[in-house]
Amino acid sequence: MTSQFSAELDQLHSAIYQPDISEDEARQQLLQCCLDGLQIQQVGLWQFVDHDLLRCQLLLDKDNGFSQEALLVDRWSFPGYFAALDQKKIIRAVDALKDPATKDLAELFLKPFNIKSLLDVPIYHGDKATGIICCEQTAVIKRWTEEEVAFVEALADIYRSRFS
Repeated sequence: MTSQFSAELDQLHSAIYQPDISEDEARQQLLQCCLDGLQIQQVGLWQFVDHDLLRCQLLLDKDNGFSQEALLVDRWSFPGYFAALDQKKIIRAVDALKDPATKDLAELFLKPFNIKSLLDVPIYHGDKATGIICCEQTAVIKRWTEEEVAFVEALADIYRSRFS
């Protein structure tokens, strides 16, 4: 991992374990670190409500800041996406409209929000996925590098250790 990513992770780790920081502020710091590190348009923190339903807990957009969107993704409406989550640790969709793992999201999420590329990294508690860090690039396609994937995996590990 590059020294830039390592330095950002070190700063985040120091910030979110301060005794006076709230859980909400710590989550915001984590998403801000992801957005800044990857230089993407937006990043979201999604939690599994149950095995068949994901809910957006917090969303950070580069231009619009933080929001708590009432977005839900369910297994019945998006079977290909959930199948990919069930089979893979990470979804790395360079062209999200064409990728088999993410193309079911096209009409309700990708096209309306102009999302071109998607990187979803699960957050695990033990061997069970409890949530996802969802990185989104709009307007242009982004080719996710191995270092970027490792960076978001490290963020997911920090999230797990801080909030579990």
